Amino acid sequence: MRTRTFVPGLATVMGAAALIAGGIVVAGPAASSMASPGERTAQVKMRQAVDAPQHKKNAVPEIGRRWAAAWASADTRDLARLYTRDAVYTDRALDLVFHGRDGVAEWETGSHQLIGDLEFKATGGFRGRDGVVVEGVFSGHIAGAPRPFAVPLVTVLRMRGDLIQSSDDYYNRGEILSESGLPADWTPTGE
Repeated sequence: MRTRTFVPGLATVMGAAALIAGGIVVAGPAASSMASPGERTAQVKMRQAVDAPQHKKNAVPEIGRRWAAAWASADTRDLARLYTRDAVYTDRALDLVFHGRDGVAEWETGSHQLIGDLEFKATGGFRGRDGVVVEGVFSGHIAGAPRPFAVPLVTVLRMRGDLIQSSDDYYNRGEILSESGLPADWTPTGE
């Protein structure tokens, strides 16, 4: 069994950096071995910045806590109620987009049908004027997979008042499949 170490704050910083840069951020042992000496120094400084004391370290904004709790609810409308009527929910790892509250409910229902014990544990985040970044752990057990998985997740929520106007989930699909004991090209039956 693989042991996974989650660095509080790292996924949030990397997700925010990816959003700001408009690109993909690569981190971890593989990225470190590919980096030049100057890049490795920058990576060390980034890790030091992540580990630096923060105000309300890892505080999860209320909407982030409600969003994560709604995923654990048996009522799939709980999540949809957090969104505006014209909301857009995007799963970046799967390149899937769902529209409106009905789309959000459809996405949650399908996710629960495929993944048993599905959970998003919010571990950190921050709120800006019109947006919230939620850092956490996405876990569950894909139907028919030999093992459960638990991977880092960052979700960016764009707000309109107290409701979510759009959300974007960022996680590593390949890591989920690997931890689950499934091949990299696996797709659910029927796709």
